[in-house]
Amino acid sequence: MTPVAGSPSELQLKAAQRLQSARSPQQVSPIAVDALAALHALASTPAQAEDALALLHELQVHQVELELQAEALRESRLELESALLLSSERFDGLPVACFTLDELLVIHELNRRAADALGMDQELAQGLLLDGFLTAQQAQALRALIVRLQPEEPARELPLQLLGRDQSVRQGSLRLSRPANDPLVLACFWETA
Repeated sequence: MTPVAGSPSELQLKAAQRLQSARSPQQVSPIAVDALAALHALASTPAQAEDALALLHELQVHQVELELQAEALRESRLELESALLLSSERFDGLPVACFTLDELLVIHELNRRAADALGMDQELAQGLLLDGFLTAQQAQALRALIVRLQPEEPARELPLQLLGRDQSVRQGSLRLSRPANDPLVLACFWETA
């Protein structure tokens, strides 16, 4: 029976194969060499030699398993970083101001156009409250709409005026949607004139 991909038995099989292919001490990690020295001392007694060698082999296999897991984590991390970069580039390339908000109106992510609409740097805007860019009445209406907005229901619109930190005033409409399994709301603002 072939081990299932990614399963502990497959990992153990790969580790044992990698360990067998290690021909010189330079190919084996320093920890494995230290383990070998400690077990060699144990194996000097004939009664414990067989057990010590079996234990050594098992330790070496586990060491290689850990190395394989670390390698898989590094590959996963690179894939995730690449996907994040691609997503970020797409988000930044949108022709409208987009940001994500929670129910308190905290800005979590925003694209360059949203930062421009707020009249400030993109990195500085993250973590700020959007109500600092709205009138009190608009902030209250927006909070109420976000609380009522259900995942995957049709987007809702709210006429809005953004008061930028650069003293700009932008009239427009804010379109809100809540993706499934996401506590944040996606908000897109476009100016009307």
